[in-house]
Amino acid sequence: MEEEEFYYGDDPFSVLFDEDQARKAAKAVKIFQDVSVGSSVAKGAASGEQERQTIGKGAAEQRASARQQQEFAERDEERDRKQAQQAYRY
Repeated sequence: MEEEEFYYGDDPFSVLFDEDQARKAAKAVKIFQDVSVGSSVAKGAASGEQERQTIGKGAAEQRASARQQQEFAERDEERDRKQAQQAYRY
């Protein structure tokens, strides 16, 4: 067997590097990256939407709690005012 059968032209390493196989591998890697990036983008969007809902719910609860505290404080003040007026009369 001649050595020239194992490589093309003057490059002895061409037998180690198959350009078609390299292109197929690069295409497969690109497809894998696109799929993984696409799924992570979708997960990120879903996660972001969930976080926005959670923040919105927490803010609504916080506003309701603040409103309730304000109402309790106003009732307490009104009660204390009435008690003070009654105590002053006697």
